[in-house]
Amino acid sequence: MSSAVQLKQSISDMMNSRISRSMLQVGQHYIMIKEVNGVTTEEDVGTFVHSYMSGSGDGMTLHWEFNNGGKVTMITDEMWGSVSGKELTHFRIKA
Repeated sequence: MSSAVQLKQSISDMMNSRISRSMLQVGQHYIMIKEVNGVTTEEDVGTFVHSYMSGSGDGMTLHWEFNNGGKVTMITDEMWGSVSGKELTHFRIKA
C-alpha cells in the first residue's frame, strides 16, 4: 500500500473514532473514561440522553447529556484532540 493511501486510511480511522464518540445509545447507562497525566479514571455518569457538536474546525466541541438518578450532567470535550486522542473522553456501557 502506498504511503498516500496509508495516510488517507489513518486520517479516515481517526475521524471515525472521534465522530463515533458522539454515537452513544439513548437510554443506555454509561461509564466515562478519561486519562489525565497518564492516570485513567472511570466515573458512572448515568443514562445517556443526547449529544451534539458545536463550533467548527479545531475549535469544535462535543457535548453529551446524561441523567444520573434525576441529576442531569453535561460533559463537554474537544472534538478532535491530539493525533493519539489519549486525552479525550470516552464512554463504555455499564455492565
